[in-house]
Amino acid sequence: MLTSFPFIVSALGITQIISWGTIFYGISVLAKPMMAELGWSATFVFAGFSLSLLVGGIVSKPVARFIERRGGRLTLTMGSLVGAFGLAMLSQVNDPIVYIAAWIVLGLASRLTLYDAAFATLVEIYGMRARRPISVLTLFGGLASSIFWPITHYLNEAIGWRGAWLVCALAVLVLCTPLHLLLPRLGTPIGGSEGEAAQPDPEPLVPAEQKAFAVLMLTIAMAGNSFITTALSVHLIPAVVSMGMAAAVAVWISSLRGVFQTLGRLAEIIWGKNLDPFLFANISTGMMVLAFIPLALGGVSVPFFFAFNILFGISVGLATIVKGAVPLVLFGRHGYASVLASIATPGLIVTAMAPTAYAAVLDASGPVAGFWVMFVVSLSSFAATAALAWRFRRVSG
Repeated sequence: MLTSFPFIVSALGITQIISWGTIFYGISVLAKPMMAELGWSATFVFAGFSLSLLVGGIVSKPVARFIERRGGRLTLTMGSLVGAFGLAMLSQVNDPIVYIAAWIVLGLASRLTLYDAAFATLVEIYGMRARRPISVLTLFGGLASSIFWPITHYLNEAIGWRGAWLVCALAVLVLCTPLHLLLPRLGTPIGGSEGEAAQPDPEPLVPAEQKAFAVLMLTIAMAGNSFITTALSVHLIPAVVSMGMAAAVAVWISSLRGVFQTLGRLAEIIWGKNLDPFLFANISTGMMVLAFIPLALGGVSVPFFFAFNILFGISVGLATIVKGAVPLVLFGRHGYASVLASIATPGLIVTAMAPTAYAAVLDASGPVAGFWVMFVVSLSSFAATAALAWRFRRVSG
């Protein structure tokens, strides 16, 4: 049935893999051949990607209001159409202005179709029972880089970067659009994720008068995590290659990050159903801090870089669930999309600077200093979730 839990989550999962793999991860592989043909600098090429994140931050609030008024099905379907158009624009660029315009379009598409819109759609459908569907959905999304980095690499080898972007556009248009159209309309009555009868909503863990502080701490934590994830998604492989690791080995080990993202999320689904949300948030940000210890001990030798990617992947995987599920538990389902937008907007504006800022650090001080910067940012994220736990665990307990 089109309103069943397996169909809804599987449909959204497939579209998240494709949307993340094309809109977010495609540039990591296709930037180099684009620079070679067009004669543009790395700074300019990645500035386009940064601009898309900035645009995403600017439009987060309006998109959240649109989701709450018109529903996730229409929002996600529009996102597929806008995303396909933006990706098709990238396949045809010769002019810098068109290139920048394409990323502006993709910035809007990202807010209409990536995790925040999908999470809000699940909350719209399942209410407070959406934590498990959100966790299951992230299992799919965590595979996007592992699937699409190789796909875009081989497409570039076979038909060039223009053809690769065009295939990405067609995938979003032909696969994501119809799947989004098949989702339930706003107001369609749906049972629980496993068919259980509806239960009264539990009280939010955070009192209304202290909501601003909790949102601020989550914003700091998620912004720091996103800054690290975005910067390293773009620059990790070149950085470790510059430190002496073979390019093929760096690509292979880095691509495993998506697998460990998914394994971390799977562990949460199996064992974390009743896990204290504050402890869960601390585990997520704490794993990111621990990830940099192997690099400090052994540099980028294979075993230590492998260990880094294991911990890094698990942390990123759990952080996505923190972003989607923890606000639901802390604040309730009413106005959920707006809460996600409040958390996302500053974070997207900060992370919009991540590729360019991290490139500047690498140029000025090298990859070792760059990893130290990431370590400090990870500490700030952990401090924010620790403050959240310290303030509210006593209240919930």
